[in-house]
Amino acid sequence: MITKDQINVFAHRFKTNESTVYREYLQVLFLNKLYKNEKSAQVFFKGGTAIHFLFNAPRFSEDLDFTVSLSESEFSTLINFVFKEFVKEGEFTFKEIKTITGKRFLLTANRDVLPYATFINLDFSFREKVIEPNKSTFDTTYPVIFTSFIYHLSREEMCAEKIRALLTREKGRDLFDLWYLVSQGTKINIKIVKEKLKYYQKKEFTNNELINRVKQFSEKEFEIDIRPFIPMDERSKLKERFEYIQTYLIEKLSAF
Repeated sequence: MITKDQINVFAHRFKTNESTVYREYLQVLFLNKLYKNEKSAQVFFKGGTAIHFLFNAPRFSEDLDFTVSLSESEFSTLINFVFKEFVKEGEFTFKEIKTITGKRFLLTANRDVLPYATFINLDFSFREKVIEPNKSTFDTTYPVIFTSFIYHLSREEMCAEKIRALLTREKGRDLFDLWYLVSQGTKINIKIVKEKLKYYQKKEFTNNELINRVKQFSEKEFEIDIRPFIPMDERSKLKERFEYIQTYLIEKLSAF
């Protein structure tokens, strides 16, 4: 397990607070426990934390999101085993939270490393099929050694899900993540985007619709949402960062 001194070192290195470091360490530890099990090859990591860990997006995240291709009974067997293995590491609890779709669990860490509890939401979706399954090796600076692949959505599929999120809610992290993926050369696959939007009964999608959404995005909402997830020395530059991201995306999408 990570020590208080190690947390302090990482907090200084990453220019963030101890709580963020410890939460991220626990996210890495959970992924390690999950993907050691062969059944986890049907549990696909996705979302902002996946973009951060697998593709080096420069922002922290708070939840772990997955798409599951197992039956609910198979998944229950797997996740209960993973929980049992995880709690051997320390004072951790897992509580199922009722949701309309999928499964959600709250991981709570009560340890003397920090003087307060740390929480992580674990979200598992069963509603859609994975279109482009991938697997990757994983290196981490935290004291966790991976010997198993992480199974995840492709860059293009994660990008499509970020576009869907951008069109259906207003969270700065979606704009940030879409900008990062596009800036790293990720292609926008219209076919995958349309497939993702079917879940919301939305049959049509145009590039202009996405451009208009980016143009209409609130600078205030962007700053409020993204502030806790970037290094402290970058928070004073959020207004300029928003303007840059918005302009960049409009230019790239207009040329698409």
